[in-house]
Amino acid sequence: MKQDLNRRQFLQASGALALSSSALGKLRLSAPKPPAGKTMVVLFLRGGADNLNMLVPYKDKDYHQARPTIAIQEDDGLVPLDDGFALHPGLAPLAPYYESKQFAPVLNVGSPHFTRSHFDAQDFMERAAPGLRNITSGWLNRYLAHTASADASEFRALAMQNLLPRSLRGDYPVLAVPSGLDRRRSGALDRFDEFYGEGEMAGEPSSAGQADSMEPQAETDEVVYSGQKTIQTLRRFQKIIAQGKNRVKDGTYPSSSFGRALSALGKVIHAGEGLEIAAVDYHGWDHHANQGGIQGRHTEMVTDYGQAVAAFCRDLGPRLNDVLILTMTEFGRTVRENGNTGTDHGRGGAMFLIGGGVRGGQIHGNWKGLKESILADGRDLPVLTDFRDVFSASLKQLFDFRAPKGFFPQYKPKKLRLW
Repeated sequence: MKQDLNRRQFLQASGALALSSSALGKLRLSAPKPPAGKTMVVLFLRGGADNLNMLVPYKDKDYHQARPTIAIQEDDGLVPLDDGFALHPGLAPLAPYYESKQFAPVLNVGSPHFTRSHFDAQDFMERAAPGLRNITSGWLNRYLAHTASADASEFRALAMQNLLPRSLRGDYPVLAVPSGLDRRRSGALDRFDEFYGEGEMAGEPSSAGQADSMEPQAETDEVVYSGQKTIQTLRRFQKIIAQGKNRVKDGTYPSSSFGRALSALGKVIHAGEGLEIAAVDYHGWDHHANQGGIQGRHTEMVTDYGQAVAAFCRDLGPRLNDVLILTMTEFGRTVRENGNTGTDHGRGGAMFLIGGGVRGGQIHGNWKGLKESILADGRDLPVLTDFRDVFSASLKQLFDFRAPKGFFPQYKPKKLRLW
């Protein structure tokens, strides 16, 4: 019994409770297949990233007055994009992609729901259903389920972390890559061989080369079968990482876990394994205290993010036109800094879109400035673009996916000119 529990715990941790024909058979396989070679990489900055100190309204006097100690100044190394906004110095590596019109920031974007709770805001965003607690599937999983095909790659969807993000949870089988498997050598999978073994099970052919024809015969066999398939797929992932090469010089990617995750994704994309949806979480953006201006924890994280994403873009090279990098966060921060030289939970935030043919080189969103009369509750950037509009436009433009009725529960997305 304990062994079965551990088996299930492993499958839940890996996220790959399927990859089997029986699981895919439960999905509708009627939608047109997405265009081959397209990939969406969704980066979630968890904690509510302070976009005002990432894409800085450096000419706005209200910005400087609201942030007397943490505002980023022009002589701090800001990278002007136009006469109103500049990139944080840590995001300087992304400036060339703005100049080449491949980088499109979207401002004043977020959820229409009033919550400032991390947990609720993240749930609502990842399920694309603000305020609807009865929706349990993620928006990315719903897309995968609607466009499922029997011959889909087992690497069609990946989460580069121990647990699947809510956006990838649902009926469609998705693989989560436990920490450490992005390294060339890891014994993590060996610990689970005793649970699943390499021997035969009911309904399993004796030849390992015929694994694709395995059919589980009972609930216990289903668990064993899924476990064996999961380990098999993760070992193949390790092989791709060990043999793969990035198209940038060694050391270009930061050594952080975020940098390693993007480096691994680059290898999977170059390997041509049919990767369509990938997700990476970046935790720790809840800077209530000691956020700092040009120095501090926020700047360290912004710099890590900027260097890693820029390295990923260089690694992709011409493939960047077929890869959309979508960065989001559950909400923005207060315009005014607090008494602890930090910022508190806000409303309107920002999304960054890079690659995928996006209409870059310009600031998107309905920017109204920072006058107190404009701010939500007199303290936050207002939400003037619903995040679901960005999701819908991204799926449509990258995959030619027209969201059917109900895909975004109780909401019909508005058209955006992001492409």
